Amino acid sequence: MWAIEAVDLSKTYKGTNTPALDRISVQIEKGQIFTLLGRNGAGKTTFVRISATQLLPSSGTLSIFGYDVKSNAKNVRELISVVPQEGRPLRVLTPWDHVYNWLKIRGKRRHEAKLITENILRRLELFEVKDKPAMNLSGGMKQKILVAMALAVDVELLFLDEPTIGLDPVSRRQVWSLIQELKKEGKTILLTTHYMDEAEILSDKILIIDNGRTIKEGTMKDLRKVISQNIRVDISRNSLELESLKSYGRVVETGTNSLRLFTFESHLKEIYNLAIKKNISISISPITLDDIFISLVQNKNK
Repeated sequence: MWAIEAVDLSKTYKGTNTPALDRISVQIEKGQIFTLLGRNGAGKTTFVRISATQLLPSSGTLSIFGYDVKSNAKNVRELISVVPQEGRPLRVLTPWDHVYNWLKIRGKRRHEAKLITENILRRLELFEVKDKPAMNLSGGMKQKILVAMALAVDVELLFLDEPTIGLDPVSRRQVWSLIQELKKEGKTILLTTHYMDEAEILSDKILIIDNGRTIKEGTMKDLRKVISQNIRVDISRNSLELESLKSYGRVVETGTNSLRLFTFESHLKEIYNLAIKKNISISISPITLDDIFISLVQNKNK
């Protein structure tokens, strides 16, 4: 049984002609961290909202652990927890109020709810402000309240729709650590993010969508095959002749004054010697998910 199974899932919002989701089919295994990647408006949040029974599809089917989201919404809701995109905590409630009361609503006994609340607030560095109203906290702390609520609940499937948006680097890594611990416990996580490093570090599998359609699905190992080369070289646009670079790999424009060369490690000595001869500086790094994502989306829209 799949944790999530979508078959030809489509959604067109009232008053529009372009589908937000267009025949998306995907199967997500239990215990995976599965990430949806896409530009703004690609359909990621629409997929999450349908999966979480917050929105009805226009056509196709989607099931959670075998339960159809339309006909068995009550069963689905008992198995899931959600960090909504751009959600907001209640202004007058404290971090403790949010997490503790949410756990009570989800059926936890008072003593257990207190222990879980204290633990999650400490893990996310919210315990020192546990009694402050949310309206008096920073934007990052407000976001962490929503994350704490979702991750505190003992469920089989978590929907994390851009959970680390607005968080500082330390806080992001705290959330990553919690997500990885939940995976070790056998939980399934559906993640959406615009942080490519986050997706690359956390994901077992990635689905890239654009304009509501599937562009590419696979592991990082699968996605790396999109760009045959394994090294990226960033160069000032006018520093080297374009034709001289083409012999080393694939050249892409990254801005008015810069070029990017995708090449092989075996060419680095020649490129380095050419850079010294021309008296220019170059930046060398491995191919990243960011490169793969841009390559896929740009090629798709040509």
